[in-house]
Amino acid sequence: MTSDRNPRYAIYYAPEPGSPLDAFGRSWFGPETAAKATGKLTAARIAELSESSRRYGFHGTLKPPFALNPANGLESLLQAARVFARTLSPVEIPPLELAIIGKFIALTPTTQSAALEKLAAACVRAFEAFRVPLTDDQMVSYKLNRLTVHQEQMLEHWGYPYVMEEFRFHISVTDRIDNDAERKEVMKALDKFAAPVLGKAIMVRDIVVFGQQDIDEPMITIERIPFGRSK
Repeated sequence: MTSDRNPRYAIYYAPEPGSPLDAFGRSWFGPETAAKATGKLTAARIAELSESSRRYGFHGTLKPPFALNPANGLESLLQAARVFARTLSPVEIPPLELAIIGKFIALTPTTQSAALEKLAAACVRAFEAFRVPLTDDQMVSYKLNRLTVHQEQMLEHWGYPYVMEEFRFHISVTDRIDNDAERKEVMKALDKFAAPVLGKAIMVRDIVVFGQQDIDEPMITIERIPFGRSK
């Protein structure tokens, strides 16, 4: 019998457990907690506005989600990630701020970081052999987003349009919010709620392999892998 499930995997940055950034993510994606701190926004509405982001986990993408090549099992992917991580040194992410990207809200670095961009590019390359090529339908779906010529080239080569020179590190805290007034209200709430982590640099000392069993299921941590020369 064949399975109808379509597992996917990704390589993410995820805040260190117990860190202020981890605490913020857990609180914000826990709607009851967030609602108490934001006043006008109800728990139900916060849950609606963060449904997809919550499902994908509080993270910054390094290697976007991909279906695993049948020639490689999960253990092969994990072993490759362990070997890859041993070659890396800690990378600093510049101080964080809240930003609107398109119509969703995310935490982003206040300045660009060549070291962070280099890490992301290395992740994309290192795990490319594990990725199943996109289907024609997936390619068409991506191209509905009005991609630039270069983004289309990245999509065709790497299976995702926002990698390499198109990469912008971010940690999503909401999904797309089309209503301008509501987006401003959420941004105002987040300015207060995220205050403990805003303006603070963070260190990347490991990569985290995430996985989901099907597209509508949560992305969960499979293994956190420390860098070889991290302290």
